[in-house]
Amino acid sequence: MKLSLSNPKLVLPCLFWSWTVAIWIGSLMPMSGPSIENGDKIQHFIGYGVLALLAQLIWRQPSKVWLGAALMGITVEFAQALTPYRSFDTHDMIANGVGALGGVLLASAWLKRK
Repeated sequence: MKLSLSNPKLVLPCLFWSWTVAIWIGSLMPMSGPSIENGDKIQHFIGYGVLALLAQLIWRQPSKVWLGAALMGITVEFAQALTPYRSFDTHDMIANGVGALGGVLLASAWLKRK
């Protein structure tokens, strides 16, 4: 395999794992600054949507990709409950799962058009 940033077999997995790490770091760091009411749900939706989209482009297994992303979203919420500065929120879990579903559907539709 040619090691080049123009090689999608290298770029997509790097983006996926970088995005995964970014979600974990962002989810477990203390929150800062003022926020828009329920604006974090939009962040959850987009974050897990991008995660699932990247995963679907790599593995092309919609149900497994959605399940993996949704389980990660649930696990992150439980991890947040263990921190003194974040909290467990079932609405965040729902936003994660719905975002992941959107990402899987978007990637699947794009792959069918190719």
